[in-house]
Amino acid sequence: MKSMTLSSKKLFLLTLLLCLVIPASGCRKSEVTEAKTLRAIVISVHDESIMTAVSGKNDVLTPFEPVSVHYKDTKDLKLQRGTVIDILFDGTVMESYPPQISAKKINVIEEVADNWPPTKEIPEEYPFESAKEDGVYAEGLKETANPELVDRFLDNSTQGITAYLRKVSYTIEGDPIITDFIYDGGKYYAVTDASRDAYAAEEKITAKEYSYINTYEKENRRIVYLADQKDISPEDFEEMVLNPDNDNHIDVFIIANNMIAQ
Repeated sequence: MKSMTLSSKKLFLLTLLLCLVIPASGCRKSEVTEAKTLRAIVISVHDESIMTAVSGKNDVLTPFEPVSVHYKDTKDLKLQRGTVIDILFDGTVMESYPPQISAKKINVIEEVADNWPPTKEIPEEYPFESAKEDGVYAEGLKETANPELVDRFLDNSTQGITAYLRKVSYTIEGDPIITDFIYDGGKYYAVTDASRDAYAAEEKITAKEYSYINTYEKENRRIVYLADQKDISPEDFEEMVLNPDNDNHIDVFIIANNMIAQ
């Protein structure tokens, strides 16, 4: 066999380099195992795709992680925010963020109406340990669980990335109040289900919209909250949110109010 010429060597090296580089660029596929069904909550619907959040535990993705679902027949489904769906797909997950899957079939499990959040499957008795195990952000009377999920929601949404957070807080009587926080790339939504609270007001399901997410930090206290103002100084927050005697309140929705470990 004749030795390669200089130009042949260059062509060989270029081909080898391309073989090494191309698989590493763009989105990678996780190993395909078998067809799977993923339960998810609809965040927004687009042409040939649906942005969703994983509903509950599964062996594919983490709870309430956003996932983009490619599906050509989105118009036929007439989905709206909060609808719970089952997604049949081949088990392949494109390792981008948010992750991407291609649906073979989508079944509607729970429709929503009158701002009802996708929380019907949660039992009436829903103790702190169950919420913690389910992978939600839980605020008990003495402790919190999974606070890192608040940071994930804050970090992703401030970068313009779709985000979803489920919070369960508990009354003195131990009744759970469930709030789903959604960022769809443009607006923040907070949908609260207080139907399990024995002392809740007459309106047990409420929904609000906000434009910004902010933080207030002082000494060892941090508050993450939604508002329609982007730049709220710590002094204004203290005066118009924390001060109960001030009639000129700023409308905010507090996501987390935690003490920072020293």
